[in-house]
Amino acid sequence: MLSLALETSHREASVALDLDGHRVERHLDPELKHASDCLALLAELISAEGAQPMDIDRIVVGIGPGSYTGLRIGIATALGLARGAEAELRGVPSGEALIWRELEPGDEAVYLLDARQEQLYYAHYKRSLDEVEVLAAPTVLGLTELSKRLPSSARILGDQKAIELAQLTTAARERFVTTAPPAAGALLDLGTRRLDLLGGQRLEEVEPLYLRPFQAKTRRR
Repeated sequence: MLSLALETSHREASVALDLDGHRVERHLDPELKHASDCLALLAELISAEGAQPMDIDRIVVGIGPGSYTGLRIGIATALGLARGAEAELRGVPSGEALIWRELEPGDEAVYLLDARQEQLYYAHYKRSLDEVEVLAAPTVLGLTELSKRLPSSARILGDQKAIELAQLTTAARERFVTTAPPAAGALLDLGTRRLDLLGGQRLEEVEPLYLRPFQAKTRRR
């Protein structure tokens, strides 16, 4: 059984594969482009295991929220591989994979991510033994809304940009834990559990988790 995962919601994209219980995970250099390097790295890992792309049985892809470009590329790559190999495919929100990696069963946490324009992506989760429960689905909040939504006791996870933008109170800062971005290894763990339970999704169901319309920027000449 050859299963693989792609996580491209952040600059530090990652891929992971599992061939009959042998796990490999690799992270891309944040300075490299997802478009030109993600698929090449996957091909390298698959070849190193003595397999071919047509041998892929299962694919898990992170659907965000996060980088608009990264998500489009990662999901397009997953869809193409799923079609070519006739593999099962399932999309998993990237924040849920992070919670799966960071929390122990019974714990809960808020996940914050810089959404730019002085806004934050916000979600609230609880980790169980074999799943991640969504207590508040991912949404975009301004700073005033964030202060009203934060629970009084849960841990707060995010990167340094998120804590700088959030302007947390002293008490809330004490609950903040800086984390690495969502990664393909945890995504593969959680996604394959869902594939075992629910099976694959229809290809048209796997879409980026965009929480607001894309706003194109004009470059200055």
